[in-house]
Amino acid sequence: MVETTLQLCFALNDHCIVTQFLLVPLHCRKCNNGEYEDRLSDLPDSVILHILSFLNTKDVVRTCVLSRRWKDIWKHIPTLIFNSSRFDTVRQFEIFMSKIMTLRDNTTALHSLDFDHMGKMEHQLLQKILSYVYSHNTKLQQLRIFVHNDNGLIMQCVSSCQYLTSLKLSIYPRISFCSHTIFPKSLNLPALEMLDISNFTFYGGENGVAEPFSAFTKLKSLIIRGCKVMDTQMINISSETLVNFAMHYSSSKIAKIELSTPSLCTFTFYGIPCQKIYGSYLSSVKEVNIYAHMDRYLENLPMVLFNWLQDLSGVKSLKVSSITLQVYLGMI
Repeated sequence: MVETTLQLCFALNDHCIVTQFLLVPLHCRKCNNGEYEDRLSDLPDSVILHILSFLNTKDVVRTCVLSRRWKDIWKHIPTLIFNSSRFDTVRQFEIFMSKIMTLRDNTTALHSLDFDHMGKMEHQLLQKILSYVYSHNTKLQQLRIFVHNDNGLIMQCVSSCQYLTSLKLSIYPRISFCSHTIFPKSLNLPALEMLDISNFTFYGGENGVAEPFSAFTKLKSLIIRGCKVMDTQMINISSETLVNFAMHYSSSKIAKIELSTPSLCTFTFYGIPCQKIYGSYLSSVKEVNIYAHMDRYLENLPMVLFNWLQDLSGVKSLKVSSITLQVYLGMI
């Protein structure tokens, strides 16, 4: 097992042994007898694992060559961060992930998984990753997936993670003409507090309104990026707990956004301000950030922006882009 671990480490980078020398000034100090005292290795495992949880898993594995003390620590890391951009080839990335999931101590709870791969990926590997998530979903609290792949398997896996508090999803279909993935109406994550989604399509209900987030009863932060609607032009965001809401470059087909959010304090917008935003609690918003991109073919955009600022009458902090400011000053 030790030999396999070392092979994995050296397969990452022929020069990874340099890590040992780079760490010397950071965690060692010279004693009176001229030898170095290893202060970092003297820390309890729990502290070391907490420090390592902030690093990419590729770098975490490299620590196994530092000393016998570090040989197996990486196997108990509660956080896995996989990013294909850290590897020269997709094949290297796939081999690395497969070995990590095989060699990692399966009795160690997995609290966070961050998976980022925007190239072609074998379907079997995705299934293996999702199966790994399934087997650790009772403790998983943070999940981020950024991939080009089919939506179905991933969303089934996500729905099984009932203890998630933070979810970030960017799923781009493999078929080029299908530019968006469908956000399921039935997704229910009772512990979710933070949701950040990109490239999703919301469908309207029987009342003609899309209400994709109504099941998230503890949601505090919501970010939607590049999303659009079908069978409707209106989104309702209803939440008693939502504090921060941000909308980035979403489709102009979203004509109306109704905010039923009595706790909302911060609203952030990037893109072309063509949506009508209304609700009973807009005056409770205290911080607004608007980074508008204007379209010369849409003549009513300045008036939409002006109406926003009128409706958000209780704002104490306002940040706008230079374009936004030019439009607003031009109407005064």
